[in-house]
Amino acid sequence: MLKPKRKILRKEIERDPFLESIFSFKEHLKEKKQVYTRVVIGVLAVVLLGSFYMNSKASSREAADNIISKAMVYVDLGDNDNAMIHLQEVIDEYENTSAGRNASYYLGRIHFDKGEYEMALPHFKRYANKGKNALLTGPTYQALVYIYKANQDLKNAIKYQKMSIDKANSKEEEAWASLGLAELSLANGDKSTALKLVTRVQNDYEDNFDLKRKADEIRGKIDAGEQG
Repeated sequence: MLKPKRKILRKEIERDPFLESIFSFKEHLKEKKQVYTRVVIGVLAVVLLGSFYMNSKASSREAADNIISKAMVYVDLGDNDNAMIHLQEVIDEYENTSAGRNASYYLGRIHFDKGEYEMALPHFKRYANKGKNALLTGPTYQALVYIYKANQDLKNAIKYQKMSIDKANSKEEEAWASLGLAELSLANGDKSTALKLVTRVQNDYEDNFDLKRKADEIRGKIDAGEQG
């Protein structure tokens, strides 16, 4: 014979842990609804702004690339005036893009080739600080070394020559840059550093005729200075 089911009292239902947790959660949502709504809106805003920023950045990069492409066409045609106008536009409008940074180098190069070293200087310095194209960094440093050396500013010439060594794209390029630093060090009265640099190249590049000849030439100047 089946036993009669026990009636569940209302008080027992109210004390049921599962039901109580659901009730508490609903109350929590009700109380914090405004807070959670703000959080969700904030997250959506961040996502939308991020998407807008990425699209804007891609659009800026494309526009900058188009303008610098036009500038390089003028460079190839030898029309420096129009090339400079377009390069300056890229720098002014899209300085933080890759094309904007490269434009600084090319504008500096045009001034440099025209012998306008003071006008070239800020463009090369900007590229030295922000440029990332390995093919342009070496020529940038060497142009800066040339300008500072011409201005009798050996301190800055040495600074950029050292950077040229650090950013060299090959061991041979590093060796040539080291010899350049040796010459600058010698001109600055630092024979000890010049001798160390030259000796290292002489020992490491005995089979490279051009490097060895240049190293021997600088070594001769060092020895002549010591004898004098």
